[in-house]
Amino acid sequence: MNTKNKNNKKGFAVLVSILIVTAVSSIFVASFLFNSIKTSEIVNNEIKSVQSYYAAEAGIEDSIYRIRNNKLYFSSNSFKVGSATSTINISESGGVVTISTQGENDNLYRKTSAKFQLSSDKFDFFYGVQAGDLGAVLAEDSQINGNVYSNGVVSGKNEDNENSVVTGDVIVAGSIVEDTNIQQLVCNTDQVVGKSGSEIDFAQSFTTGTSSATLAKVSLYIKKVGSPDSRKIRITTDNSGEPSSSDIAKGTLDKNLVSTSYDWVDVVLENPVTLSANTKYWIVFDAKKNNAKYWIWCKDSADSYSSGSIKYSKDWNDDPWNSKSGDFTFKTGFGSAGIISDMVILGDAKANTIVNSKICGDAYYKTIDQFSLDFLNSPTSPPCPLPTTPGTGYPNSPDPVPAPMPISDSNINKWKQDAIAGGTISGNYAVDSNVSLGPVYITGDLIMNNSNKTLTVTGVIYVGGNLDINNNSTIQCDSSFGSNSCIVVVDGWIHTDNNSNFSGSGSSNSFIMFVTTLNCDGSGTQTGCTHHNGAIDIHNDATGAVFYAPYGMVNLHDGVNVTQVTSYKLRADDFATITYDSGLPNANFSSGPSAGWKIYDWKEIK
Repeated sequence: MNTKNKNNKKGFAVLVSILIVTAVSSIFVASFLFNSIKTSEIVNNEIKSVQSYYAAEAGIEDSIYRIRNNKLYFSSNSFKVGSATSTINISESGGVVTISTQGENDNLYRKTSAKFQLSSDKFDFFYGVQAGDLGAVLAEDSQINGNVYSNGVVSGKNEDNENSVVTGDVIVAGSIVEDTNIQQLVCNTDQVVGKSGSEIDFAQSFTTGTSSATLAKVSLYIKKVGSPDSRKIRITTDNSGEPSSSDIAKGTLDKNLVSTSYDWVDVVLENPVTLSANTKYWIVFDAKKNNAKYWIWCKDSADSYSSGSIKYSKDWNDDPWNSKSGDFTFKTGFGSAGIISDMVILGDAKANTIVNSKICGDAYYKTIDQFSLDFLNSPTSPPCPLPTTPGTGYPNSPDPVPAPMPISDSNINKWKQDAIAGGTISGNYAVDSNVSLGPVYITGDLIMNNSNKTLTVTGVIYVGGNLDINNNSTIQCDSSFGSNSCIVVVDGWIHTDNNSNFSGSGSSNSFIMFVTTLNCDGSGTQTGCTHHNGAIDIHNDATGAVFYAPYGMVNLHDGVNVTQVTSYKLRADDFATITYDSGLPNANFSSGPSAGWKIYDWKEIK
């Protein structure tokens, strides 16, 4: 009996042990399974979260692609990325595009944001011809299909059937000449303008010469940090040794003409003002406080300009002025009356003086001769289109305001640096076969003399010498430019002849622009010019191309047809034609397909 009880007790103990072990094991297994399920759920959520993140990123990438390449897009939209969804919101302010996206997968969300800015350059090519101080001279039967804006005299031929014709408006503002006695050219010290503290607005004084003259522009040697907004440059009288609290003239410092490197930038006054002789005036930079977007105006720390001084203020017309050492680097330009002479104008005419011209539209002037006035009152067809109606004369109209060149030296120098960064070809380069180039700097001449060869521009090309194009040669933008336009910059002359061909990328509003900084203005006083003493000499049609010579003359030979010319002087031979392309106001000029945009501040947000 005792033995039996002992055996029963042992059996019971074993059973209890088994149950305990089983229970513990069950708890352990259950715990393990629970943790495994929980871990699996966490991992699965992590995967879905990552998928949400990449969906949000995909939304930014898709939006940038669509905006950059002019594809269809909506300010609010969404699309699927695998099992996730990307929801997108796009806004734009001041040229900066902000893209905010939210990726979602199974109620797990990730948000990202990016800002980007189109860095291709947009310039105001609103005229078939824009001429500088030396104006435009048009031979018989030459024609400009578009508008003309000139800072100098526009003259043609108006005799019987030998006419110089403009189908649009002609606006002549008058020429501008720099006064070498009212300028300061030394640059050795940076002066920050508009960043912080009380040094926001700055002023530079100057004293006029022995006779009164009309101030038409001022030029500043300046650069920028970040992307400050365009600002007003004001001219004021002197009030006991400091600027007056109101201006007598003003102009706009265009942010697009200023780069991050020093260069001269013109500010043309909206209302040119006549300054009295032997009198002190002030150039006032009306800045805006922003510690991330501001200006740097160079100056001479040695006070070498004896006729002026510097002042600064927190607000130019409200707060006190304080003295500052040095003199800013600046130039002044004074203008004269504009003249239209011997022209046939199918649109309106605007100039100080109109002489021997047939005007089919209206006329705005201070002086007009009897021939021009008689035709204005009784136009005939031809040259005016039917039905002919008398135009309206507006005597005593204000003189048109001189227009700055649409591209600054700073813009041009930036393009040169972009080309240099792409590599260098030493010496002359001859295009002997079809080739793609750019961005690149060619230190010598670029020569295209072999028949039927094509140069495709893949990035800005900078030619240190001359550019000679003939024998059915073609220069075109690479198709990757899309809606952007490409650029060739030349230090020397540009010569086209014998059926040369030019084109943009193939997309609408895409052009190729040729720029030369050569100062050959047709006077014959400079060296290294074309055979007409100019900077650009065009012998054959060049539709699809824009020619830009801010310091030189562009010469169009007999029968030539081009798209747009901007130059210090234009000379058009018999039957030469300029046909303005209406797509030019929408043209963007880029150093290269990948240089047309800049992304910054791409990050995940809460």
